[in-house]
Amino acid sequence: MKSFTWLYASLLLAVRNLRQRRGRTALTLLGIVLGVAVVLAIQVTNASTLASLRRVFDRTTGQANLVVLPAADEDVLSQSEIIAELEAIHGIEVVAPSLLMHTLLAEDVADWEISFNLQGISSGNLFQVYGILPESDTQVRVYVLAQGRMPQTGKYELLITQKTAQDKGLRLDQRLALLSPQGVVKLKIVGILADQGIALANGGAVAFAPLDVVQEIFGQQNQIDEIALRLNSTIGEDPKALEAFKEALSKQFKPRAEVIYPAGRGQLVSQMLSTYQLGLTFFSIIAIFVGAFLIYNAFSMNVVERTREIGMLRAIGMQRNGVLAIILGEAFVLSLVGSTMGLGAGILLARGLMRLMGGLLSAEDGLISIPWQGVWQGLGVGIGVTLLSALIPALQATRISPLEALGARNRLVERPRATLWMSGLCLLFIGWAIAYELEWRDEVLFSVGNVAVVSMFLGATFTVALVTQWLGRLAQPLIRRLYGTEGQLGSANVQRTIGRTTLTVASLMVALTMVIGISSVADSFEADISRWINSALGGDLYVRAPVPMRQSFGRHLLSVPGVEAVTPTRILTVNTAPGSLPTEEGSSLTLILNALEPQSFRQIADLEFLPNQGEESQLWREFESGETIFISSQLADRYNLHQGDRLTLLTRRGQQAFTIGAAVLDFGGEGLVFYMSYAQMAHWFSEERVDRFTLKVASGYDVQQVAEEIEKRYKKRHNLSLQTTEAFKTQILDLMRQSFRLFDVLSLIGTIIGALGVINTLTMNIIERQREIGGLRSLGMTRRQVMVMVMAEAMSMGVMGGIYGVLIGYWMANLLIRGVNLMVGYNLKYQFTTTPYLVGVLIALLVAQIAAIPPARRAARVNIVEAIQHE
Repeated sequence: MKSFTWLYASLLLAVRNLRQRRGRTALTLLGIVLGVAVVLAIQVTNASTLASLRRVFDRTTGQANLVVLPAADEDVLSQSEIIAELEAIHGIEVVAPSLLMHTLLAEDVADWEISFNLQGISSGNLFQVYGILPESDTQVRVYVLAQGRMPQTGKYELLITQKTAQDKGLRLDQRLALLSPQGVVKLKIVGILADQGIALANGGAVAFAPLDVVQEIFGQQNQIDEIALRLNSTIGEDPKALEAFKEALSKQFKPRAEVIYPAGRGQLVSQMLSTYQLGLTFFSIIAIFVGAFLIYNAFSMNVVERTREIGMLRAIGMQRNGVLAIILGEAFVLSLVGSTMGLGAGILLARGLMRLMGGLLSAEDGLISIPWQGVWQGLGVGIGVTLLSALIPALQATRISPLEALGARNRLVERPRATLWMSGLCLLFIGWAIAYELEWRDEVLFSVGNVAVVSMFLGATFTVALVTQWLGRLAQPLIRRLYGTEGQLGSANVQRTIGRTTLTVASLMVALTMVIGISSVADSFEADISRWINSALGGDLYVRAPVPMRQSFGRHLLSVPGVEAVTPTRILTVNTAPGSLPTEEGSSLTLILNALEPQSFRQIADLEFLPNQGEESQLWREFESGETIFISSQLADRYNLHQGDRLTLLTRRGQQAFTIGAAVLDFGGEGLVFYMSYAQMAHWFSEERVDRFTLKVASGYDVQQVAEEIEKRYKKRHNLSLQTTEAFKTQILDLMRQSFRLFDVLSLIGTIIGALGVINTLTMNIIERQREIGGLRSLGMTRRQVMVMVMAEAMSMGVMGGIYGVLIGYWMANLLIRGVNLMVGYNLKYQFTTTPYLVGVLIALLVAQIAAIPPARRAARVNIVEAIQHE
């Protein structure tokens, strides 16, 4: 009972102190809220993105237990053979093949467009058409008819969604005109689907027609791209039996087809987001560090401010444990309130991040998924980090001597001990060794990378104490020149409170390091991407159509006046042979095939070869002859592939090993890209169509005029879309910059931390120096001069934080880029640009000056008589 009463009294004192010092309380709460909000927002964003992807794929698989996919680019299986084999297998109740085609509604052809997402996939206003077997498909997917009936096999009929019907003003029995390779075809609308189940696919821009009809109008006879399987309840409802059945089915159809769970389709896409999600998770860890730093800073200043109060409590009999309980009690109360507020703020922040992610990913589902793990992790961060951050100041408070505290006047902060900066040097060394000297397994790279970054952040923070005095002397001439005599007084004040100055300079250093690190990574990516698009994406005009074009159309384009050269490009997805690359469970890997016509391509553009691979002319000769393929540098780094190695792919003619002729720079398709000649593609994949023609305009001709002539001749007949290569390059760079805007949020948080650190320090200095300021005012110093002195003090700290932040920021930028290379498989080179450093220094100086305005105005308002009487 006695211990409970003591604890209750300590909490009451803690709450009273928090209410009395509302500014300090708000500052600490802000640090907790920021930390919890960022951690939860990252968890919610990752979970919501994956949940959204699963919902998208669940709509296309419905009640299916398993999905059979082709093992290569397009279906390599005979529809009749594969279906007959599956129907003969005991345990399979429903076999539902389907074919998905992308097209346009005829009325949208005139203004069709292409948009880009994080993977570089084009979508725009494309319309999806599923070819299905109505009798079987309704048993594996959810079809809810609002009107009409299902289409009948062999008839030109289809289902549309309520959304399409409303947007286009369509009714039952009308004809829907679709664009096909043979021209415009019309299908009768026999049913309208309610906005449920499969009707939600592609945002409702989808229709369903008999499989044989879709195969006929799109020239895909006897081809399917997936088969949904519903199994009997004995197998389908028993996870172990289902797994065993899946493995047996996989062996039976290997290597012709791949058998996966329905959610696996979403998982394949989510793997493409892994880089982005790793970045989010990594920066959430840095946000925890930043939040902890702000909380520690606030509690440290809190203890200094209450030195006399703590001394008085100790003088009237309070034990050290009581002082510790009061400080930690305040931290506990703040952690509960701040964590609760942080959860709300995290959900709001997650909504903002999801909007950005939605824009990058063309997400069709904006629902927020809040994982309980994320909630508990956020609460754990808020409470745990707050208590740990407050522990050191609390222990410092217990060591305050009652006599010393009661007799203290203008007590200065204790100078940092040598053990602090020595510990900082050790942490810097540990971080450097982890990142640069030690080898780690792939599965622990992310964890040890986080340890290295946090270690270096802590080390840099602790070593501020070592360099502050030297940096202060370096800044003094500049401060005197800018602020005169008042500046000299201000810079001297910085040296008098060296411990507190250390905390403030560390706050600014953290802010600058984050700004410089993130900006440098973005600039390095932009430099490499710019090199790629300037070499591989050459030419002056891009010509596309909603459906693949014939190669012969290139001759028509070449006949247009002003067109000097034309080259085709075809992009396919291709699978590697299972087990040929070190992927999880030895499964196959989906790659992006870019088919080029070497002679015409080199008249317009070029590829950026990595160094030391031989003469480029020889590399191109081997490529053109069909002896080799080119792979991206990311693919080479990620899977340890070298020039001369063999890459085994699943083709329409079976497995085939291709010799790697060279590695080239390419950022498309998450780096999982390789190049093959058109002749090779035609032989191995039976494909000769064109996704894009790239045109070079002859000297003396205007690009826009050439484009208008092509539109005049061919746009209506072929439904062309023309775009200048400069506009296309701008889109890619804008997409890259957009992807880094999300990380700018963390830079903003770091800047806020720096500003609050300056306000914290200067306010405490003014509180402690009221007698001194009063004395200066009594000797004739004006209010303006007092303000200038405080502003000079802030500028001195800004200069010190700027210099040290630039040095540590450079080191951290290199570390971040090394981490990207190791974890993601890039071969990114650090691109030094002055902009991040200039911006960082400018932020340090501006933040220091703007944050100094409230404390400076407070100092100027000090009453002379009250200040002289102040104890």
